[in-house]
This record gives sequence, structure tokens and C-alpha cells, in this order.
Amino acid sequence: MEEDAQQMMMEMQQTQQKLQEVAAQKEETQDELDGIEKSLEELEKDEEGEVYQEVGNILVAKDRDQLQSDLEDRQEDLAARKERLESKEEELREKLQEAQSQISQSMGQ
Repeated sequence: MEEDAQQMMMEMQQTQQKLQEVAAQKEETQDELDGIEKSLEELEKDEEGEVYQEVGNILVAKDRDQLQSDLEDRQEDLAARKERLESKEEELREKLQEAQSQISQSMGQ
């Protein structure tokens, strides 16, 4: 019985760690989405002049329409990734709650 409780505690800790990792990935994804949204807004505000894209530590001149298309594609990819992360986060939360419930039940017996 005690070994089962220890095993459940280890699994619960692993689930908590995975949950933290997923939450961090989701936050990074949201930050990048916010940056893309701001970039797209700026492109729409000013339709004149050259545009540049940061590549590493330098700025490279880029065709405005191509840059907008690239940003929109990346935005779609990130939105899909965020949805998958939210789904995984919910799954891990449920698994964590179930593990906590099992531990509570085993200690109560």
C-alpha cells in the first residue's frame, strides 16, 4: 500500500512538471502571437515605404506582401499550436486532479 502511494506521488510530481512545461510553452507561444499581431497592425497602418524583417542580429529588406503573408502563416501555425497546448494542459490538469483524488482516497483508507 505504501509503495502504491509513493508511486502515485511520483506520477503526480511528473504530471505537475509536465504541466509547468506546457504552461511555459503556451506562454511563449502567446508572446510570439502578440508580437506577430503588432507587426501585422503596423504593416496595415503604414502601407508605404520599405519593410524589414529581423534575421538573427540583422534586418533584411523584405517585400511587404510577402512579409505580411509570412506573418499570417506563422500566426495560423502558432494559433494551432496554442490550441494543442491548451488541450494538453487541460488533459494534464485532469490527470493531476485524478491522482490527487486517488492519493486522498488511499490515505483515508
